[in-house]
Amino acid sequence: MDIVHLKYFIEVARHKSFSKAAAASHVSQSAVSKMVKDLEQELGVALFNRNSKHVSLTDAGVMFLSQADQVVTLFANLTIDFESKFKLPRGKVSIGLPPMTESVTFAQLLGEFRKKYPEIDLKLYEYGSKKIEPAIREGILDIGIICRLPDDLGLYDAFSFTHEPLKVVVHRDHALANLKEVSLSSLAEEPFVLSSEDFSLHDEIIKKCKLAGFQPKIVFETSQRELMIQTVAANLGIAFVPSNICERLSRDLVRSIPLVEPQIIHSMSVIWKKGRHLSYPAKLCLEFAREYLLGATEIRLTAETAVD
Repeated sequence: MDIVHLKYFIEVARHKSFSKAAAASHVSQSAVSKMVKDLEQELGVALFNRNSKHVSLTDAGVMFLSQADQVVTLFANLTIDFESKFKLPRGKVSIGLPPMTESVTFAQLLGEFRKKYPEIDLKLYEYGSKKIEPAIREGILDIGIICRLPDDLGLYDAFSFTHEPLKVVVHRDHALANLKEVSLSSLAEEPFVLSSEDFSLHDEIIKKCKLAGFQPKIVFETSQRELMIQTVAANLGIAFVPSNICERLSRDLVRSIPLVEPQIIHSMSVIWKKGRHLSYPAKLCLEFAREYLLGATEIRLTAETAVD
């Protein structure tokens, strides 16, 4: 058994396919199959259940995957951790980021990180929160930004950095446009423009509507916030947007109204897999993000208090 056996085994486990693992590793499928078979023979157990449709881990495979992932990560970090003591840190960090997030803050964060660590390559993947969580769990992503904390916190480490109440965004000429606040139940007959099903906020809004006694009429779903706002500006429906985003919306196009009864809070958190040995660049990125995001939140809250 060597590190190559472990790498191919991990790729098959992640992709649930020998052919996809081979493509990702830039080798033939037969090479991957042989490596995994050799590994199983050496261990004396089957690591995968195989059939014509898909590949899945056996119970032994699940146990072995956790250990194999740690070994491969530690091996990959040997050079990076050693070189970090003598030169600028370098390497890759994979980050999951929902397209619906506050883009200005994260663009600035990534820009500042790049200035400080120019040799670290940040790979960004735009997923909804419901896709980011399993990608972290399976080791596909190092760090994820999600819109709510995972249900099973035993699998992840995390910190939250913002909690924003949602506002209802309507066309500037909408009948609700000049209200000081609006209850969710009063929106029962309104057409909704929601984030797509990949986003946890999609489920949260539908859940709260059902508790308020109605099934929302969804006319459009999107993963792009700008498209959502433009759809409202075209008077095709109403949307729900965090209050900090609403501050920058053009009043020439739309109006935003505080949502009450109930208030829905949009939280943002950074997560990473508990117990997984993060690479040195990933640790630097995580530390930088924690300092930047929590610092930015503290500054904003101080400014809001001063205005009040």
